[in-house]
Amino acid sequence: MKERLDIRILGAIRWVDAITQSEIPLPLMAKGNGLRFTRNLSGLAIITHADGLESYTRTFDLDQLADEDVVESGSLPLEGQVEDPTGNYMPTRFTLHLPRDASPEVSPSDPLRWADSLFNTVDIALLPSPVCPLAPGCAQVRVLILDAEGDPLPNALARVVATSNDAVLGCGLADHRGEALVAVPGLRHFAPGPTEDEVVTVETEARLEIIHPPAGEDIVDWTVLKSAPVAAGDTDPALLQLRPGGLYSRRYPFPT
Repeated sequence: MKERLDIRILGAIRWVDAITQSEIPLPLMAKGNGLRFTRNLSGLAIITHADGLESYTRTFDLDQLADEDVVESGSLPLEGQVEDPTGNYMPTRFTLHLPRDASPEVSPSDPLRWADSLFNTVDIALLPSPVCPLAPGCAQVRVLILDAEGDPLPNALARVVATSNDAVLGCGLADHRGEALVAVPGLRHFAPGPTEDEVVTVETEARLEIIHPPAGEDIVDWTVLKSAPVAAGDTDPALLQLRPGGLYSRRYPFPT
């Protein structure tokens, strides 16, 4: 007797390293309220169920959906979270906007499909934890983040910002001990000297900012904190002079 099994998917998530933008091959654990995932052989997290889209997983041809079952593309925000059992990456919260666009059409100006296409992965970046090995050449800014009572402040974001143009060079989340690692890749080490035959070493000047996490959340969306304003007193008065491969240590609260 033959048994036929089929499954409809609502999208796929690709976990990437926030520093290198490379795919994370580790078996991460994803979950969410109203969401179900399974891991495929390529390491992608496949979305197999989402509350509100039950009719989508029961229908082979979406054109046959009843009008009352049609949901506008991207109109259903559902939150999930991902954790790394190995401890190399910090857990993070994320939001999926479903359903993905299932149109078979491709962009007229690009051979790839639309950014929100069902046939494209959703890339979600994870920050390295303080124990994660880094690629050679990354500057490391290690920060111990404590609250006013001297207790660890988990999920606080350490943000390194270039003073020259206010570009965010790197971010790191504090773990349960209050330790955060900010990895800064791609720094220049040399620059042209005063003559054609000379080169000089250079440093990148940056400031360190601390963003407090939302109250009552065990896991945060670090991308939201990345763009949050910094409060008064949460910028280190001592500027960083970054070099490739350099190691820098700071402690928060900062000295006044």
